[in-house]
Amino acid sequence: MAATVLVDGDYEGAALELSGPEALTPGDLVGALAEALRRPLRYEPLAVADARRAMAADTPPEVVDALFRFFSDGEFDDAGVVDTVLEITGRRPRTFRRWVEDHADELR
Repeated sequence: MAATVLVDGDYEGAALELSGPEALTPGDLVGALAEALRRPLRYEPLAVADARRAMAADTPPEVVDALFRFFSDGEFDDAGVVDTVLEITGRRPRTFRRWVEDHADELR
């Protein structure tokens, strides 16, 4: 896709929204990695208060606040699925699981 966008002047200066073909939770991502790498990985989310406390130990408060606004309070939501890759390249994007399988040796 990058080659298409770089060569095709139609996208100059455009901010293209990208996604894979499916919305995945953090647990889904870790599950795909665990399966492809054949390793016992698990996703254990932290409570917001615990995460803030851990980050506050070595991160300025304004940065912690900004990160939580961005990731937790709805400013950042990567759950959406868009057809940008298909529209530009004519091909569907790979699933995350497929990407992990294709790169499992590099990830080990």
